[in-house]
Amino acid sequence: MKVSVVVPVYNEENRIYPFIADLDRYTKTIADMEVIFVNDGSSDGTIDILKKYAAHHRNTRIVSYSKNRGKGYAVKQGVAAATGEKIIFIDADNATRPNEITKMANLLDKFDVVVGDRTHPKSYVAQPSLRQTTGKLFNFYANTLFGINVRDNLCGFKGFNRAAAKQLFRGMVSDRWIFDIELFYKIRKSGMSLGHMPIKWEHKEGTKIKFLDPFRMFFQLLFLRIKLIRRNKH
Repeated sequence: MKVSVVVPVYNEENRIYPFIADLDRYTKTIADMEVIFVNDGSSDGTIDILKKYAAHHRNTRIVSYSKNRGKGYAVKQGVAAATGEKIIFIDADNATRPNEITKMANLLDKFDVVVGDRTHPKSYVAQPSLRQTTGKLFNFYANTLFGINVRDNLCGFKGFNRAAAKQLFRGMVSDRWIFDIELFYKIRKSGMSLGHMPIKWEHKEGTKIKFLDPFRMFFQLLFLRIKLIRRNKH
């Protein structure tokens, strides 16, 4: 069963080489897989690196546009372009290694959606303690505000069967970081099955999420909740 791997990318010139090296080794062992890089308006040399990689890999495509629109928008474009029966998105910083994709793809035989869960007892996570604390506060707030029960909302490694992906990303309101919360809200509302997968995850320097971003997200989440309430009334 074909798997589509979506990789949203924004100004990753200095961090993407370890990821594409691991991706190259991994995909050589997988027959039925496509990789879709989504260049989210990068202003550095990212697109040149992607083009060079794609030129030597028949299973790789690039979706690219000039204006930065946000991670949520990028993943949505990748999902729209995907042709696989299973669709998985993964961050390009190599915090999660590509060899975890097989395990997630297998779990999608049992669940509509599978999420990487850094809080799982069987996960191995190397992350600064301050980011762990901020993440816990954010998860508590998001779960309370949206009535969801997800231990790790922002992990950049999630998978869907094709029907679930197309349904969840259709009409998505959020273009940037908080799109994950909207996904989980829609998953709960639709009654889709959700699996939590233990992962190996290692913090990488150069993250696009800055120290104050989680606090800005608190207000963004409140506005998103209001938007979704209004939409459900119509």
